[in-house]
Amino acid sequence: MMNTILELVIFQIREACMYLPNAFKLAATVCFAAALAGLSVCRAFHKKLTVKFVFRFALRLIWLFTFVTYSYCVLQLTILSRTPVPRYGRIDWVFLSRWFDNNEQKAFYIANIVMFIPFGVLLPMSGKPMRHILIAAPIATACSIGIEAVQLKYRLGACQLDDVLLNSLGFLIGFLVYLALADVYGLLSAIAKFLYRHRKI
Repeated sequence: MMNTILELVIFQIREACMYLPNAFKLAATVCFAAALAGLSVCRAFHKKLTVKFVFRFALRLIWLFTFVTYSYCVLQLTILSRTPVPRYGRIDWVFLSRWFDNNEQKAFYIANIVMFIPFGVLLPMSGKPMRHILIAAPIATACSIGIEAVQLKYRLGACQLDDVLLNSLGFLIGFLVYLALADVYGLLSAIAKFLYRHRKI
């Protein structure tokens, strides 16, 4: 049974990856516009393009490219690629109401968790305020509720309490991954600085 569920989850991930080509095009366009805007601002204020500034700006563009790509795929998967279905006109408040229906439903539940894991990694990278879980988590939950609200209004999918809870769980997992990666990066940076200073001495 687990193999079947895993295969269904992988199938849904592959379905999301089908949107990557268009997502890359959109992300590249947004990053190009952001780069032009950034260079224009630097030129207008006569800001020197130091190596440190260029490096940080490049990292921002990489983050922006990744975030736009991810957001496009999620929106396509949950809203933009769907067609209205008459029966989707109510809110399901029952927790795990469809878990025991079949393996496909179980795969949907797991996919809802997986879908928001990247968001948990990307959101805290956007700025210092988003590195506080009490700020980031409500934003992630609000995004999930927004998706469910659009699905409910336009009858694009089942509006379920489960989806919001599972999306939020996925975000928390991603946030923990971010914290782990940040700790590893901090440790490696500290070691590199120590070795550099030791070498100079």
